[in-house]
Amino acid sequence: MRAPIGLRIRNYRKIKGLSQASLAKSISISPSYLNLIEANKRDVGGKLLHLLAQELDVDLHDLTGESETRLINELREAFADPLLAAQNLSHEDAHLMVAQLPRMARALHTCYRGYLDASASASALANRLNADPLFSQLLHQMLSQITAIRSTAEILRDVPDMEQDLRTNFDNSVFEQSRSLTDVAHSLIAQFDKEVKQHHSSSPLREVNDLIIGENNYFPRLESAATKLRMEYGLKTPPTEDRLQHLLSDLQQNTDMKDPVAPFQNEQPGRGDTPENSYDKQNELPPAQATRRFQLTRKIVALKCGTILREMTNDPRLTSAEAKEIAIRALNSYCAGAILFPYHEFLKDAQRSMYDVDFLAQLYGGSFEQIAHRLVTLRAPDAHGIPFGFLRTDPSGFLTKQFPLPGLLMPNAGHACPLWVIYRSAQSPNQVMRQIVSFTDGSRYLFIAKTSIKRVETFNNTSVFSTVMLACNLMQADQTTYANSLRLDRPEHDTPVGPACNLCVRQQCAHRNTPTAATQLN
Repeated sequence: MRAPIGLRIRNYRKIKGLSQASLAKSISISPSYLNLIEANKRDVGGKLLHLLAQELDVDLHDLTGESETRLINELREAFADPLLAAQNLSHEDAHLMVAQLPRMARALHTCYRGYLDASASASALANRLNADPLFSQLLHQMLSQITAIRSTAEILRDVPDMEQDLRTNFDNSVFEQSRSLTDVAHSLIAQFDKEVKQHHSSSPLREVNDLIIGENNYFPRLESAATKLRMEYGLKTPPTEDRLQHLLSDLQQNTDMKDPVAPFQNEQPGRGDTPENSYDKQNELPPAQATRRFQLTRKIVALKCGTILREMTNDPRLTSAEAKEIAIRALNSYCAGAILFPYHEFLKDAQRSMYDVDFLAQLYGGSFEQIAHRLVTLRAPDAHGIPFGFLRTDPSGFLTKQFPLPGLLMPNAGHACPLWVIYRSAQSPNQVMRQIVSFTDGSRYLFIAKTSIKRVETFNNTSVFSTVMLACNLMQADQTTYANSLRLDRPEHDTPVGPACNLCVRQQCAHRNTPTAATQLN
């Protein structure tokens, strides 16, 4: 089902007072073809869609409806919160509010985020007061100091004829105890301030998500910087770990080179063999080696492109120092991926291999997660890949990272639907698993998931692993290798799912672990 982009194009054209003929001429298409687009009878995307947005002077996301979809999904999550659950607000209510009262919808969303901030801070402080031994210890110290000061003061009051030397000793004792009490109080206050800062809800992360989503996870400036750096140092595809190590060492020895973003001092990349530039399942690159190569590249980016990263974080969507630091790390990783996986070359290989992530991982010496990240960034207007959504969970199933896909409702935090293949994948590490799912609104998606070990287990350290999932609309699924042998035309074989239990309306689902807060949708 096509999104009503054509209807939006027609509405914006009329607002601008343009005729079909004049708009068609300005973007070099025929009036009849523009008429088909506006009637929603022709798909439009890529460079043409960007030209239309430019001529109509509207934001691309407003034209495609992606910003509206995301706001609707955010409101649905807010409506499922116990704070608003009693109001029985439904999916239709979110649609209606965004359509008829968009400014009020955004205001409600802003208020809900503020509520989450305040609740998280209060909860964090309450938990620390109730359970943290440090707070308990500091409070006991304060009580002990107060008791000692009171006892000394009572002695001074009750013994008026005390010898001067002894009184001086008591006075000095009160002074020292008072100073100690002040130090303990400062420590307690510092812990409060630290806790508030560390548990400022997820606002910094959400601000970074807003920035990335607002740019459609495509940053031309970083792509250009990556291309320039590759050419300047003659980096091949894939660059060897030795080459990256030597390049980093040379940069660090350059006395004129500054480190404006203090890159990852705690990471200690090792040395190892590089993979063959071919697809061989038996010689798969160890994830640790892919991680080391990526870490080296991030450090190089931090040294060479630190100024660019800082400038890009001077964005009004990033309102706190925490958000800016998180954004710098995210943009640093983006640029590192652009160096290791050059855009146009990588896109060509992705299309040639039908988006086989394991094949691309072998070809470029990356991990499954790194390749999945890069696939999500293939959003250039004139050369774009399949639109993918991205999700990552830790071993507990908690969502640690996401990039949304328009139309696909993903929870911002917590856990997703237990029926999603991302959870089943954890039972079979290092195996790619796939799944066709259907939502209650009739939308269908292809899910691809794999659990990868990021650090192998040793005697002193347990293994570190995470699960990554890619999602694409079933309309594009046949362009991927993962659709082979699947019956895309048989929705009765799909797995019926929801976004998360608290957002799902499937009342009879045996896998439900949280009561729904939404009304039943028909």
